[in-house]
Parts: sequence; C-alpha cells; structure tokens
Amino acid sequence: MTIGTLSGESTSKARSLICIADPGNDLKKAAGILESKSAEGDPEAQYLYGLFLFTGAGGVQEDRKAAVELFELSAAAGCVPASIVSREASKNAECSEFSELLKLRLRGERRDVDACRKLFGVYENGEPPASKDHVEAVRWYTVCAEEDDAEAQNTVGFMHLMGKGVKKDREKAVYWLKKASVAGNAEAMFRLADMYDAGLCNTAPDMKEAVKWYQSAAEAGSADAQYRLAVLHLTPKTKLHDEKKALKCLEAAAAGGHAEAQHQLGMILAYGRGIKRDPIRAVEMLEASCGSGYQQAMVDYANMRFDGEAIPQDYSKAAEWFQKAADSCNGYAQYALACMHSNGCHFEPDDSVAAKYFREAAEMGEVNAQYALATFYHEGRGVEKDRKEAAVWFDQAADQGHPGAKAFLGMMLITGDGIERNIEEGVKRLKESADSGYYEGQYYLGKLYAEGNIVKKDMHLAKRYLSLAAGQGDPDAIALLEKIRAGKPR
Repeated sequence: MTIGTLSGESTSKARSLICIADPGNDLKKAAGILESKSAEGDPEAQYLYGLFLFTGAGGVQEDRKAAVELFELSAAAGCVPASIVSREASKNAECSEFSELLKLRLRGERRDVDACRKLFGVYENGEPPASKDHVEAVRWYTVCAEEDDAEAQNTVGFMHLMGKGVKKDREKAVYWLKKASVAGNAEAMFRLADMYDAGLCNTAPDMKEAVKWYQSAAEAGSADAQYRLAVLHLTPKTKLHDEKKALKCLEAAAAGGHAEAQHQLGMILAYGRGIKRDPIRAVEMLEASCGSGYQQAMVDYANMRFDGEAIPQDYSKAAEWFQKAADSCNGYAQYALACMHSNGCHFEPDDSVAAKYFREAAEMGEVNAQYALATFYHEGRGVEKDRKEAAVWFDQAADQGHPGAKAFLGMMLITGDGIERNIEEGVKRLKESADSGYYEGQYYLGKLYAEGNIVKKDMHLAKRYLSLAAGQGDPDAIALLEKIRAGKPR
C-alpha cells in the first residue's frame, strides 16, 4: 500500500527514496524532488514536503510557518492526511507534543513499522494532540500488515469485516485474517472460523471449514475457540456430538480464563452430567466465572448456594452474588434479593427494601417481580396501598403470560377496583388464568359460574373449575365445592 496517492514519476521516486526499507533511500534527494513537485502544486508532495519543513529532516531548513501553509494548501486540494495535520496544527502548532507527532508521521510515511504501529494507537484512541480517527488508524496499521505484522493483519482484517475506518469488505477481511492465521495468530483463526460458521466468507455457512479453523485456533491457544468447540461437541444429534471432547475443550478454555467455559464446567461438575460430581471443584469454577463478571454464573451460583442441592447451602454467598448481579442490573437477581428481604432469608425481614428491589426488577421486565410488586401495592406492603398502581403492574405481568397476574387483573376488571370496569375483558383474563392451570383463576372463575351474577350461571362449569382448584389444595375452592355438593346456600 502507498500511503497517500502521489502523482507523477518524480513523486513516486521521492516515495521510494524516503522508504527506510529501500537500500537506496536518500532523504536529501527526496526533499529536493518534493520541493519541486510541491511548487508545481502537487497536493501530496506539499503534504510530504511540509513534514520535511516542520521537522527539518533531510537537511531542509526548518520552517514551521511555511510547513503549515503547505499543509493548508494540500488540504484545500483534497489531501486527507494534510487535512488531518492542518486541523491538528491549528490548535497545537507550537506545542512540543505536536512536533513529536509530526516526526512520528514522517517516520510512518517512510514505512517505519514501529512508527506506524504507534500512529495506529494514537489515532485509534485519540491520544492528544491527535483526535480519534479510525480511517487514519487503519491507514497506518495497514502498513504494518503489509510488512507481515500478524497482529496488524488480524486487526486490519477485523476492521474490514466490521467496516471500522474502512468500507466493509469481506474479501479483504478474509485475505488479511488468513495471512494472520498463517502467521499463527489464534484470534484471526477464530474470527475466520466465525465467518465460515455464519456464512460471511461470500459463501453459505460452511461448518466443515469453520470447525477446521476453530480447531486450529484452539490448538493455538484461543480460549474462545476452545469454548466454541465445546459447545459444538455438546450439541446433541449432530456429527460433532462428543461429550468427552466437549469436556476436554471446556477444561482448556476454563484454564485460559474463559468465563463462560468456567461457568459451564462448574455446572457440569456440580450436577455430574456425564462425569463424576465434584462439588469442591464446581465451586472453584463457578466462583472464577463470577469473579470475571459473568452474570449468568452469578445468578446460577447464587441459586445453587440458596437451595443447597448440588453444592453446600450458604445464604451469605447467595446474597453476595445476587447482590453483585443485581448491581449489574440483572432483573432476576433483583427479584431474588427482593424475595430474600421479604421472607427474612439471611436478611432481617423488610418489605420496604423488598419493594425497592421488586420495582427495579419489574422495570427490567422481570415478570415475577411485576406480579410481586403488584401484590405489594394491592396489599400495601412496603409501599402505600395503591390499587391503580397494582393494576398497572398486574397488567404488565399478565401481558407476559403470568397466570396469577391474569387472575388478579381479571377480578379487578370485573369489580372496577383500581381500573376501569370491563367485565368481558375480566372474564377473558380469568379464563386464560384458569385454563393455564392456575388454582386462583380456577377458583374465581368457578365461583362466578356458581353465583351467576357476572356470567350466566353454570353449575357444571362451576364444579369443573372448583374441582381443578381443589385438586391443587386451594382451601377456598374445597370449602365452596363442599357447600355446592351439600346443596347449602353460597
């Protein structure tokens, strides 16, 4: 790649004369050519000669004012590097950091790989006095890639894949990633595998090719590839299904610090899926995954510490990891914490704290928390009693299919308690709840059919729904069913 598009034979000669890899490089001679081409109005020559003038390279008398003027002329003619330098010069021309940056740029234009690598970081991260510029960052790192820097090849390939600083180009992405892979870059191998897996190599998904690259990446030490292979080997009813290989891959990925692999391995060791149970090592793996910030591990580990079935019960540990997951806005963890505060498990019972966590979880969309918060408002637990607010949260939970919320909402709609009365919608919600097997929905609906005030009296349906609720042990349904069977007034 030529940095900048110099026009004319003389400027091309100047480019070869400044290249450090060219045995015949001669900065003084290059400066003479660039000065001449610059005077002719060649924008790229103006940019390069400006670097010579600003830094005093090649025996040129340093003249920063003249250099800045050349940068401006070049920028006005459309030279992108000159536009960047001109913009930087307008704010930083007198500071020493800007002078060092231009010295680094001149080294970069000479294809000094170390300088190009540093310039990539400068523009990728926006290190002062430069501003963040992904296009400029890619321009410099491509030089490193062309000079066989495997890490640069991997990064440039990924940037072409994602369209970061360059137009998306899968062919170029594959080209650079394959070059990096041949040089032994494990991350490039993994990215290639992902591309073949997803059909991003201008072909349909090619699992055979993907597995080949996953295996290469895994052998090269990629924990991501080791985990991906483990997932493939754990997938049932496929040619790749092999639990022994999966376990081996999980062990390797977990040893490499892969949080998801540590979580998966911990769960397998805890429950003994296909191997002998090892609760002690399971705890070690799960805590390592939690420590890496993997939320699913935090929630699963906290649940396991709470119920004490697969690993020893420890409410303190359960509370610790539920809290950390809740602090990361995990709705289920917020719900679990609310339940612990409400029930006085590990914590002193405190409905106000429980209501706080129920609300946080409810706002995250946790359906059970929405239902619980609704009941708190309905009963005035931990919050001031508010039937309208209760109806809002019952409605939210009901829309997500919560059978208890449907039952409560149905009765509120029928009675007009905290919500505009709508008997038809209320009965519909009750029936949905009852037909899903929820005992309170069955009881309320059976009671309505038995009374015949809201719906047409139907003792057959009344007995049917009440029997279903009674079969689940609902005392109200049992009592009402006995009265009906005894022929007593309700």
